[in-house]
Amino acid sequence: MLRLAGRKLGNSEEAKDIVQEAFVRVATVRDQSIADPPAFLRTIVINLVRDHQRRRRTGDAELDLHAGQDPVEWVREHSPSVEHVIYQRQRLQAFEQAVKSLPARSREVFILRKLHGNTHDQIAARTGLSKAAIEKHLYRAMMACRDLMKDYD
Repeated sequence: MLRLAGRKLGNSEEAKDIVQEAFVRVATVRDQSIADPPAFLRTIVINLVRDHQRRRRTGDAELDLHAGQDPVEWVREHSPSVEHVIYQRQRLQAFEQAVKSLPARSREVFILRKLHGNTHDQIAARTGLSKAAIEKHLYRAMMACRDLMKDYD
């Protein structure tokens, strides 16, 4: 995870912070039905890296605006609401159910591509499928997940 974050950020100290935050987030997840914890952790690291890069591009203007404010108050104001947390957990559970409902081969291809970040060539080597078949399985999986997740958009 450190190498992944380090490559994307170009800064080993920032990468350490990102990976530590990812582990903290994983540790706070109460739902134990995560099918692939390493892939879940990798996804969290990638999302945190993206968030960090986005903040870096916009600068620290938001922090400067709140420089005179009590940090505890600032955190309280910017924490997600209980409703938002519950909604996001329900959304994650719905996504897990959508992935579980996929046919076995489509689920395998979807997980290898979207969660593990494998290329079509790597998936083809692992599964023995053609690139066209991989694309077909990915398309079907994406459409099924989209349809099952439509209430959470």
